[in-house]
Amino acid sequence: MDVHASEKEQVEALRKWWKENGSSVVTGVLLGLSVLLGTKAWQSYQERQTLNASNLYAQLLAFSNEDSADENTVGQVQTLANQLLTDHSGSVYASLAALVLAKQAVEQGELDAARAQLQWAIDHADSVEIVNTARSRLIRLLIDQAMYDEAASRLDAVQDPGAYAHRYSELRGDLEAARGEPAAAAKAYRQALDQLPAGAANLVVLTAKYESVGGGGETP
Repeated sequence: MDVHASEKEQVEALRKWWKENGSSVVTGVLLGLSVLLGTKAWQSYQERQTLNASNLYAQLLAFSNEDSADENTVGQVQTLANQLLTDHSGSVYASLAALVLAKQAVEQGELDAARAQLQWAIDHADSVEIVNTARSRLIRLLIDQAMYDEAASRLDAVQDPGAYAHRYSELRGDLEAARGEPAAAAKAYRQALDQLPAGAANLVVLTAKYESVGGGGETP
């Protein structure tokens, strides 16, 4: 057997195969590398965005927690919050920033703006906790503004309150009390007391509300 001839045939076969398939192999390798590098680049970008949003929110909290709410402090809070809403709208920090803006707006008596920020948080937050916090604050605001029908509609739309059931029942009681319906308010407050977690901080306040509308006054 001619070994050299055999090797020559193998080399020739390899050359032929490479000529027919080499470009697709290179393309596949380059594509694989581009996907790998692209994924890493995207992950790195996402990490930078999250870090930037976190830093902005930390600054926002620092300003919003200052004792003196002077014009400069208010302006800094608004600037940082709006930057989060614009540049990082998909992050949890943007929804938290909307809650801060809503609180600030209430303190300044700008209730329409407060409702708008709370609605933004409801529409954009991925967190169940933030959605329920924003929704309950919005309902509270509607009751305080005597917008009873809208408050009732919002309460009726809550389908799975979970751990927030007692909060919505209490709001229902507040709504009925504001409407001048003490019996309905007592029923809602009684339900809230039954749903209240053990050791809840607002037990005393909720019991007082229950008694104020003619509830039995018993300790739950």
